[in-house]
Amino acid sequence: MNSLNSCVAGLQYLPSVEYFAHWLYHDNLILEQHEHYQKKTWRNKTAILGPQQALFLSIPLRKGKNQDMPITRVEISYDEAWPRIHMNSIQAAYGKTAFFNEIENDIDAIFKNSHQFLWDLNMQFIQLFTSFFPGEWKLKYTHSYEVEPAASVLDLRKGIPAGETSLLLNVLPVYDQIHRFSNSHLPNLSILDVLCHLGPGTMDYLTQYAHELYKQT
Repeated sequence: MNSLNSCVAGLQYLPSVEYFAHWLYHDNLILEQHEHYQKKTWRNKTAILGPQQALFLSIPLRKGKNQDMPITRVEISYDEAWPRIHMNSIQAAYGKTAFFNEIENDIDAIFKNSHQFLWDLNMQFIQLFTSFFPGEWKLKYTHSYEVEPAASVLDLRKGIPAGETSLLLNVLPVYDQIHRFSNSHLPNLSILDVLCHLGPGTMDYLTQYAHELYKQT
């Protein structure tokens, strides 16, 4: 029997399928808002579709001691035109998918907001994505930082990767992806990948994915 009734995670950039699959399975997500920024935790990085392999997108951060900065105060750098680069990459990857036109303007508008803080940008994307899903996506926030969360809480704060999967390939739910040079499926990309390819079918896919993630629990 599964003893975990909740999960705690960081607020990630364009989170992966597994991020939302964990959230769906536990029926709520606790966002860690009292951590300090740590590199290699996916707070400012994601993966989208590429012709041969996953394409990784990273948000540059303002130079300084981000490593010691509270996560809600980490500032984005606009020394380079990364919002345009990211939007162009997303358009190239998904422009010909069945449902991209329904989400394109919303994504572009968020990029054009020029958020000062990484937390605010990531939060706006989370709110956008869950607005496309049926039902209530319950979101809570930590009240303080706990090195070890309660035994009933799954700790995902190290980051939930994109572009690689926790599942064995023989049980991985797949769908047809455009612009592929081979027949292999690129797993666990940003949730954008599923939304653009499957649209209203995204929820069914997440349900299948969550089932496989937790089948042994």
